[in-house]
Amino acid sequence: MVRTFPVNWLMVGCMLLVGCRAGRTPATSSVYALGQVVSSTSEAGLEEAIRSGVAAALTERAAFAESGAPVIDVAVLAAAVQATSASPAGQTFAARLQISVRTEGRSAQFSSERSYTVIDDIQGQAARASAFDGLSSTLALDAVEWLLTGDRGEDE
Repeated sequence: MVRTFPVNWLMVGCMLLVGCRAGRTPATSSVYALGQVVSSTSEAGLEEAIRSGVAAALTERAAFAESGAPVIDVAVLAAAVQATSASPAGQTFAARLQISVRTEGRSAQFSSERSYTVIDDIQGQAARASAFDGLSSTLALDAVEWLLTGDRGEDE
């Protein structure tokens, strides 16, 4: 006598799993276009780093549109560097970036901080630029996650 009972239950279980997975709506159901990126700071290349970071994060999540979609505007609220410690090996600084993201009556603020060590002035300029590039990418990912997960943040 052939037993098909365990195979049938296995098949039913697989069909349920596939059916539940196929019935989900994708997490990325919205697309956005990048609007203005404004900054009153003198950090060289910061606006472009934020613009490319947001565009890359949207593209990675298949949520980037050239036009015809809700526009995301980004404002740099603060970009500052502060010396935190000094040693014979160099001086350590903390770079801090704070941005505001606004779209369709929603807005949110994001901030992050990153430390870097400077040995000389030439290396210090490159380390500072690298710190702000990294902060721009991190905050762009945070902002896109906020946009796409539907968190309503501050309603205007």
